[in-house]
Amino acid sequence: MPQNDDTWVKRLMADAFDDPADRIVELRAEERLEAGVGVGVVTLRFTAEDLRGDTYEATARIYLPAALADEPSTTATVWFNCGYELADGRAVEQVRRGRIVVTPCEPAPGEVFPGPNPLVRGPNTEYVLAHLVRGLSFVDPTAIVYAGGSAGGYAALMTAAEAFPATAAVPDVPVVNLTYQGAHLFATLPQIASEAPPDHPAAPALRQVMVPIAEGWRLAYGEKLTAPGWSAHSPVEHAARITCPVAAVFSSADFLVPLEQVGTDIVSGSPDGVIKAAPDLTDAEHATVRLLDVLDGRADVRVLPVPPGAPAMADLDLTLPMPETPLPVPEAPADGRRWLVAVVDEGPAELGGHWRHALVPDFESFVTRALADGVAADQLTRAKLDQLLDRYRGTEWLAPGYRHLDRPEAERRDVERGLRAYCALSPAHARRFADLYTQTDHDRRVLPDGLLKDLFGRPGQGDHPVSAR
Repeated sequence: MPQNDDTWVKRLMADAFDDPADRIVELRAEERLEAGVGVGVVTLRFTAEDLRGDTYEATARIYLPAALADEPSTTATVWFNCGYELADGRAVEQVRRGRIVVTPCEPAPGEVFPGPNPLVRGPNTEYVLAHLVRGLSFVDPTAIVYAGGSAGGYAALMTAAEAFPATAAVPDVPVVNLTYQGAHLFATLPQIASEAPPDHPAAPALRQVMVPIAEGWRLAYGEKLTAPGWSAHSPVEHAARITCPVAAVFSSADFLVPLEQVGTDIVSGSPDGVIKAAPDLTDAEHATVRLLDVLDGRADVRVLPVPPGAPAMADLDLTLPMPETPLPVPEAPADGRRWLVAVVDEGPAELGGHWRHALVPDFESFVTRALADGVAADQLTRAKLDQLLDRYRGTEWLAPGYRHLDRPEAERRDVERGLRAYCALSPAHARRFADLYTQTDHDRRVLPDGLLKDLFGRPGQGDHPVSAR
């Protein structure tokens, strides 16, 4: 724990964590001046288990707004960046808005099986880190946004699938179907990894990123895309568990995360043979599962134009800082829907990266609206409650045969904390929990009587006739 001195960050962090599973290995806290903004920066070293169940150590940073020094008893919202390490400058942008920022740090080589990329190592680092963050004394567990881009967008969806409650998830060009993504990558590798790769400036970068991912996937899930690990670790398999508002942004020109796994006929034009349909890549049936098919009309799909003046990537000197153009994301899905799926029409995909233009999605309007709306009562669904109760009783929900659960005491504490925060929001929230709990399978009714009494019997609500068993 932090040393006992007079800096506000160290005073704030003293005994701030609820760590029932004894995860924290080291904690360092310091004050910094970042871009003229006073920021408290906490570096956290903690343990987690990998896909096999072996323990490793991970590192994260937590950025704290200086306002917490004046009002340490208040709670603040959290911008939880998933997957990749967030740069200081991007973190400070959120701190300026009064938010706490959380980000995992880049794993060291060999630190986590089977590799450091979020698509390979899975979401376990984020799960354990999220449990620790939601337990901080100055964090509001009902006001957390899960964000990330590319493989980090994948991690954001997988983290939002586990989290309860949550304010929103805002993934940027996320992988949504790991089976299709694997088929696309394996089909592309022979082209970019040959002794005579294509004469294209993107080929070396693609090779550097994609070869380690392919090696890690083979170690984790095996060579056959029909193996259950591929589908079980895909966000499309867990869409029913992502019950907070979601804004997901994609590009029609994305080569790394092809739009084929999201839906077809979203934008006009053809992929010109660069991006192939799932049946042309693999006989694995799960590769054909698209996000919009899974959502089945529950998504508001928007096609966005390229903002005027956005520079084309081909025109940029990639050795210089990239002048990214903000891409405004609508503030909410239409018609009360939970998902907003925004696709930027950049033309057909070609060998390269995520974007044809230098764009960065601006989710601020969406996040501000989600924070103002708060956690709706319908964020708790039967599927979500079943998952929470499975976590409480130590049953793997994400991918049986792989390790994703935190240690039992941490899982139980996080589930209890989430249900307490949710039921405290209004009588309607508590009633919804009580009604759904009565519908669960008998073997899932494992919550202690004392907890149930607290959840059902809040002042003004009356007791609900539900037994814990």
